[in-house]
Amino acid sequence: MARRLFTPGGVECGVCPSAMRSRANHADFWEGHDLEWRAFRAVRRAHLASRWHLSRAIVSIRTMSVASHNEAKKVGAVIYLSTNRPLHLPDFLAEFHQSWPHLLLQKTGKEPHRALFRVGKSDFALELHHAPVPQEVTGPVVHSTLRWPTAGAALAGHQAHLSVTESAENSGVLSLACDLTKAIAALLPVTDSLAVCWLNGPALNSSQNFVETAREMFGTGLYPLALWVAVRWDGQAGALHTKGMAQFGAPEICLPKQPNADALMVDYLFHVAQSVLTLHHSIPDGKTMDSPQGKLKIGKSGAPGRRTLILESARPV
Repeated sequence: MARRLFTPGGVECGVCPSAMRSRANHADFWEGHDLEWRAFRAVRRAHLASRWHLSRAIVSIRTMSVASHNEAKKVGAVIYLSTNRPLHLPDFLAEFHQSWPHLLLQKTGKEPHRALFRVGKSDFALELHHAPVPQEVTGPVVHSTLRWPTAGAALAGHQAHLSVTESAENSGVLSLACDLTKAIAALLPVTDSLAVCWLNGPALNSSQNFVETAREMFGTGLYPLALWVAVRWDGQAGALHTKGMAQFGAPEICLPKQPNADALMVDYLFHVAQSVLTLHHSIPDGKTMDSPQGKLKIGKSGAPGRRTLILESARPV
């Protein structure tokens, strides 16, 4: 059941979206058919301290078909709350403007149990639910989240949740995701939040990690991809693969023949995904790429609109 969200002086519910002007310019990422993998810096700083050095690599990905952004399902997330404490609207607004001082937040309306906001061209709605996140959402994502093995215990006692969703037709899934992420990053410090589940992955992150990652990645002009896309481990198949790239009309990425869910290769998949996501032109055809495991040959599988990039060893068998 949804109830009052804001304390007196506010509104019943609200979304605070934020518009991001992406400063990442990857037009020079592909230099003809050659590439210097400078973009590995896109992976979160916390995971780079002990990582290997990528010098030069020749990268190529076979041309693929991807789904239209207009076909992506509605973007949204849920915020896990430890209590039912209402949100004080002035605190939320102050945190938003402190975090993103160059963005203008506008309240556009109010509906029963929720409020509507806009930043740039993105429209969002925020609603408080005085009940836990349904187990059919929490269960699968908790058990498949690689980077937070204690998530289940951390979220077991949560009492309520906020749903944050786009409330109107928005153009550009990437800009919408950036806006929504900035809104959530401003909500978390002023609520009794525990975690955020980005439903289009689904991707689960603790509140602290969500805020830190959003601020760091947006601060460097890169997409906070780990907040939107998950990397899953299929033990039976011995494969690591992304989950959530399709929301951006991009192919999922699979790394087969892995002995385990090695953290270095998880970071590497995020690196490749960041590179694919920021390409704005045709992807070169017919070559290989460097990785911590040596040269990889990149192929594709699946029907048009549901492509998967498969990274396999380029060494002769």
